[in-house]
Amino acid sequence: MRTLALASLGMLAGCVVGQIEEAPPENDPGNNDLGESDGITPDLAPISGCSEVTEVVLYSEGVYDLQLPNAFAANADPCTRYWVTLPALDSDKTQPRPGAANVHALGANFHAMAEFNWGAWSASLGQSPTASEWESAGQQFRSRMAAAGYDVSGGDTWAINEFPNATHSGDNGVWTNEAAAVKGLYEGDGTQSTRGTVYISGIGQTLADFSVYKPNAENWLRADAFWTAMMDHVQWFSLEVYADPHDDCVRGDSVSNDADHVSAYVEHLPRLAKQGGSQTASAARYLSHHYLPLLNAAWNSNVGFGDNLVDLDNFVRFSRLQVYAAHYWASSHGYPGRRIGFAWAPKNATQAQTDSLADVIAKSVTRAYPANKFYNYGKYACSTDGSLDGCGCQVDGASYNSGWDAFSSW
Repeated sequence: MRTLALASLGMLAGCVVGQIEEAPPENDPGNNDLGESDGITPDLAPISGCSEVTEVVLYSEGVYDLQLPNAFAANADPCTRYWVTLPALDSDKTQPRPGAANVHALGANFHAMAEFNWGAWSASLGQSPTASEWESAGQQFRSRMAAAGYDVSGGDTWAINEFPNATHSGDNGVWTNEAAAVKGLYEGDGTQSTRGTVYISGIGQTLADFSVYKPNAENWLRADAFWTAMMDHVQWFSLEVYADPHDDCVRGDSVSNDADHVSAYVEHLPRLAKQGGSQTASAARYLSHHYLPLLNAAWNSNVGFGDNLVDLDNFVRFSRLQVYAAHYWASSHGYPGRRIGFAWAPKNATQAQTDSLADVIAKSVTRAYPANKFYNYGKYACSTDGSLDGCGCQVDGASYNSGWDAFSSW
């Protein structure tokens, strides 16, 4: 349960800021680490001296000179692994982009992920490809990764960008094809298996009518064969649901309420899976340990990532708010644990502006997820002293979409 320290309530340009204290779940022994090991991730080795490992996934639609990964390298935590997606080649999106060595140069905990572009491979396979063709495509891509310099034995892997909208409904046998593709990507030529990441086309936070989307989500979460395939072959699973400052940065409301609305949207799929009982047990178990929230780092963009046409100061505060929301949700629900990711796609910005934003995001995560500590550190996502002021974004005309609360029950 949330506890508001009323003595510390204040006002920041019309936004109420309340200090929120986190507490471990009742069944936690009271230590500072999250302790969420599930026994189903044997291919990720521990890091020496780390009781728990934070996993940070960094996606970008372009290379951006590794701007966000560079910021994390400058603020790296020794108990954090960083997974950097390198976008497919523009000239042929079925080909992995060389450059894994540039990621490795950022530090021993940095690993490259080659983008398997679902749309490009779908086009190359022709009309109505079979599951066996998708599995073969995955195996072929692994060979191309090796030729492009990716070192799977050293921790590099693949990332699918992106499972299509049909995934939500299961139309046209898409679940079977997706299961086959991740199997091929996992196995490669059979000499070195590796779990990768899946990004999935999502739906915007402004959705008003849930009469189709929620039943589709419930049906998807009951698809045991799909979730078993993800369990066997996919390490990180990210639904591309990008929080929108126009839905979360409500003028005059509290940081805690802003964070609640961020989480209700970003965490809605694993939240719903928890409510399905035995019929969604496979999905719930998988998502509890492998769902990774992919947060919005697309300032000044209003295409594909929500409406981020707000001033930089508010987007900086919004960026910290998202980190805080992910951390607090994990502290009170157990998932997404120490997993967090960002979609980096700023538009029409100067180098100085994007460098500053990247630095803000990296420092926020490093403060909130320090080595071997977790509870009561979420507040440091907002500021160095734990004040929530730094998460107090406010956007004129912003209003909460409470429709996502429907996913708190089946």
